[in-house]
Amino acid sequence: MVRRVSERLVARGHDVTVATSAVPERSCTGHNGVAIREFNISSRLNHSALGISGETEAFMRFLRSGKFDIVMNYAAQTWGTDLTCRLLGTLDAKTVLVACGFSGLLGWRRVLYWRYFQRLPMYLRRYDAVVYHAEGYIDERFGRAHGVNHYRVIPNGVDAAEFHKSAQDFRRKYGIRTRYLALSVGNHFRNKGHERVISAFRRLRRSDTTLVIIGRDVAPLYRSCWRRCRRAAGRDLVVLDGASRSDVSAAFAAADVFLSGSYIEAFPLVLLESMASRTPFVAFPAGNASQLAGGLVVNSTLEMAAAVHRLLDDTPLRMRLAEQGREQQAAKFEWETVVDQYEELYRSLLNSRRRKLGAA
Repeated sequence: MVRRVSERLVARGHDVTVATSAVPERSCTGHNGVAIREFNISSRLNHSALGISGETEAFMRFLRSGKFDIVMNYAAQTWGTDLTCRLLGTLDAKTVLVACGFSGLLGWRRVLYWRYFQRLPMYLRRYDAVVYHAEGYIDERFGRAHGVNHYRVIPNGVDAAEFHKSAQDFRRKYGIRTRYLALSVGNHFRNKGHERVISAFRRLRRSDTTLVIIGRDVAPLYRSCWRRCRRAAGRDLVVLDGASRSDVSAAFAAADVFLSGSYIEAFPLVLLESMASRTPFVAFPAGNASQLAGGLVVNSTLEMAAAVHRLLDDTPLRMRLAEQGREQQAAKFEWETVVDQYEELYRSLLNSRRRKLGAA
């Protein structure tokens, strides 16, 4: 999201700098007009409680002296946000937090993050604006419960032009010869629910369908499902690690149905991609999945298997859902429409500052 919004703001004439962790493989100081500033900063899982180390003072000097109009933090529970929180109220720039779901409030993470979320309401109230990706999700409910009323709901986006790929090219490349192709995309974190997708697929017992799972093994071992997915792979279940973005787009174009088993999402980007590619989805109710057109929401692997059977056996239903999803995506979730909303928010914050300076 940060890359997509930043590049489009630059194309509209704005200067954008992304401050991020240093990566040894990165040799550039900019990309598509966006300046990149790296900092050698590392943090443990629960940043504020367990510590942030490295160039923390350099990062905070960067914020103080940068003469920025807007400082936007993407996601809580990151070192960039946690360090910025220490400066709220002292910066000349207007400050915005894009909340991204507050995953630390869910599941086992609550044990680690409870003190973090005791302090967070104070910081949320100090930001000039808070952005949620979806109405009614856990981050928005948390903010509302703590009197955070200065927020906007700005969704995720997708570029539908990415998905005008050849379905046959993907099938040929990976030797998929079955009539139907079911697709799931997500890196191999356990909270992405690949095991639920695999379980539902096994319940299908259809010889005319291949399941393709695309994702990278980037999770720590204790959070990874990579080995389990690889063990499940076979002639009818293809697990791809490191597929190119072009291949991912082609896979969406080739798929007859998209499956999402995620437990935690603020706004599932993969569902937007399935909508943009006219691929009906079957998903568990993570984030705002139930608010999206173009698919079916289920609550168990048994229901997922039944929903996939229904879609594969009912071509008019698949086509109808595909068009409904594409229409909603085109109307609300194209990147240009999303960037319009960020640009309007930033302008309104700067105009309010000018009005205050004028009144003074």
